[in-house]
Amino acid sequence: MDSADKWQSLGAPEGRVEIVDYGPAWPRIFEREAAAIFEACRPWVTDVHHIGSTAVPGLAAKPILDVMPVVSSPVEGLGVVSRVSALGYRYRGENGIAGRFYFDRAVDGRTVAHVHMLPTGHPEIRRMLVFRDYVRTHRKAARDYARLKRELASRYGDDPRAYTDAKADFIHRAIDAATHQPASPEAELS
Repeated sequence: MDSADKWQSLGAPEGRVEIVDYGPAWPRIFEREAAAIFEACRPWVTDVHHIGSTAVPGLAAKPILDVMPVVSSPVEGLGVVSRVSALGYRYRGENGIAGRFYFDRAVDGRTVAHVHMLPTGHPEIRRMLVFRDYVRTHRKAARDYARLKRELASRYGDDPRAYTDAKADFIHRAIDAATHQPASPEAELS
């Protein structure tokens, strides 16, 4: 499978926010990328997680795969930047999160993937996984999140930063609910 075919169900024009229905091919694409990152960065990358909305079955999402490799230390993270770049990703530095090694990938002028490489113990790892797992297991929260994302994309389609900022309150409330309340799968965010 060539690069363009592999990414066919993913991609958005750079600087544009689009929300699409869930793509059933996304988990397979993630598995291929995770395997490639593991192979290129062994033994420094200790885990690779599928995060973000493309990691939640059935959830509408920006068609951009979010991948979170965990590297054993910040020093080793610097050491594998060239290896991840050799896979076709552009290194973007921390991109607003201290200690993160951030990459993106474009195919045919469309952004298809973001890689958020973090060192073991970084607080963003837990935050991203808690949010993903909460939305995976709380159907009402997933429906509410999809509705919010579609509304925000229509309002901020040309402003990805404003779109991301506008989702922050929902994400914080979901993480708070997941970490401070024994909630059932149908629990509501208040």
